[in-house]
Amino acid sequence: MQATIEPNPEGLPQLLAVLAEMVGILEAEGWRLAGAFQQRSGRLQTIIDLWELDDYNHYARGLQALSRHARFPAIAQVLAANIRSETLVFLDKAPYMRQAAGSAPEGRKPEELNP
Repeated sequence: MQATIEPNPEGLPQLLAVLAEMVGILEAEGWRLAGAFQQRSGRLQTIIDLWELDDYNHYARGLQALSRHARFPAIAQVLAANIRSETLVFLDKAPYMRQAAGSAPEGRKPEELNP
């Protein structure tokens, strides 16, 4: 899943701190943060997070866990005050995506690969 966040610049430090806190909560639910980026060109400071999820239900479970967290009221307040817009896009890996170093294509073990 790609989350594209357009922040309010004046609240960026608070937003980044809360997003960092959310990573731990969501990763405890099995979400995997594959990448987190801030744009240096185009719409400056736009945040793009790439999350690996099992399926759409995994997304719902993560949001439920976040909403039940003791810090959620404070987290929600910072998000509401400091995000202009957020766009979520669910993605599939493209067939030309390279495998990570040390990993094997689906169904194969790394030791089965030729050097």
